Amino acid sequence: MCRKQTFGLFFPMIKKLVIVFLFTGSAYLLSVFVLKRMAQTARPEQVAAIGEFESLLQLVIGLVGFGMQSAAIRNIALHDNWQEKLSEAQTARLTFGIFLAGAAVLAFFKNIYWGFVLAPLVAASADYALYARGLAIAGAGVAFVRVALPLLAGLLAVFFWPRWLYEVYIVATLVAYIITNALISFFLKSKIFFKPSLSSLRLYLTTLPLGILNLTFYFMGLGILLIAPLFFDDQGLVISFLALKFYAIYKGVIRVIQQAFVNQMLSDKVCLNVDRLGMMISLALLGSVLFFPHTFIALFFGSQYATHSAYFLWLALAAVSFSIFNSLSTRLILEHKEILFMKISVASVCVTVIGLIGFSHSDFSTESIPLSLFIGETAMAVSFVFWFLDAPAIGKRITFFLLSSFSLLIPFSIGHFWGETPYTYFISFVMMGLVLLLFTYKNFSLPEETIPANPQTNL
Repeated sequence: MCRKQTFGLFFPMIKKLVIVFLFTGSAYLLSVFVLKRMAQTARPEQVAAIGEFESLLQLVIGLVGFGMQSAAIRNIALHDNWQEKLSEAQTARLTFGIFLAGAAVLAFFKNIYWGFVLAPLVAASADYALYARGLAIAGAGVAFVRVALPLLAGLLAVFFWPRWLYEVYIVATLVAYIITNALISFFLKSKIFFKPSLSSLRLYLTTLPLGILNLTFYFMGLGILLIAPLFFDDQGLVISFLALKFYAIYKGVIRVIQQAFVNQMLSDKVCLNVDRLGMMISLALLGSVLFFPHTFIALFFGSQYATHSAYFLWLALAAVSFSIFNSLSTRLILEHKEILFMKISVASVCVTVIGLIGFSHSDFSTESIPLSLFIGETAMAVSFVFWFLDAPAIGKRITFFLLSSFSLLIPFSIGHFWGETPYTYFISFVMMGLVLLLFTYKNFSLPEETIPANPQTNL
């Protein structure tokens, strides 16, 4: 392929990703810096409460979506009658969301469970359909509003209504869902609410393996906060929330890349490119912690956590383990291989929980959460190697990772010779990113063929 053709195929993919990242990147950066400000200004119990609410909200999202949502994404992406599939999915979601709202009675035991009343509103959100239909830019815009509005409201509350920070954050989340649900309806030209139907709940039963699989995704991130209070006090929960939120943001970035090309991820080439992007991002995170630990931690979490560099190093290593084969989390669902994938994911969660319990009672108790995550993510990556990937696919990914790792010499050299400052940190990773793009741009192109609904592929 000539250079002109390569650039012609490379830039449509990059252009789409750049626009998507302008939205999602802004939202994620805002999330990091606002939460950092909250951790520095608000009371630890307030930040810990917001962390528990975020964890519960993600649980509600996972339960409402369950396996049915992944099946709906597959159907909406690959079928012509996608509006009918959307109607079926949204009817089931709203019906289950109404039932789930009843779990708010648990608030008599702990106030955090009032969050279940948001379930019908969460269920009415069809943001997943935007990505399934290739409307990744619209989906990113919706995600930006949904993330930014509660954060900006919380930031205002920190300065003007510090006593009501938690309450303001929850109300703003409610308003964000109302606004974004209306935007999603506009983009899809569909209704916001569908008439509940008990018979629609059978979709949840028929997609039980996918549902369990999605809950494991949730646990390998913010979901750990559901059991973390058993092992940590409020101060420990604050750093756990900040770190896990950052890890969830990293996974969110990877997820956005996957969603941007979900209707093309039956292609081996697209999956490989998605994995390459994930590896480059994880290497940047690893380099940040290795060579600019104090700058990285102070910039994203606050200088008060500078002594916890080992905590963030294990988190970065978990991100690396996740990144190498990250595309399989979408590819295997599209190929109807979710049952074996579910078994592997459940086993990985069990490894993570056992590791968390064990490390929390050892000399590694401070780093028990990221260390257990690293072990769980590594166990899943190793399982992918044995069960789903052939030697050429593994070789391409490992070779790319090893060659890309040489780009870490850039931040190492700049940090070693010019010192660790915010300026050298910024320059290092801009240069590293440019080198990686120059090294890899020929590999990134969209498949020119149309992908059939049920192809015979070789991972």
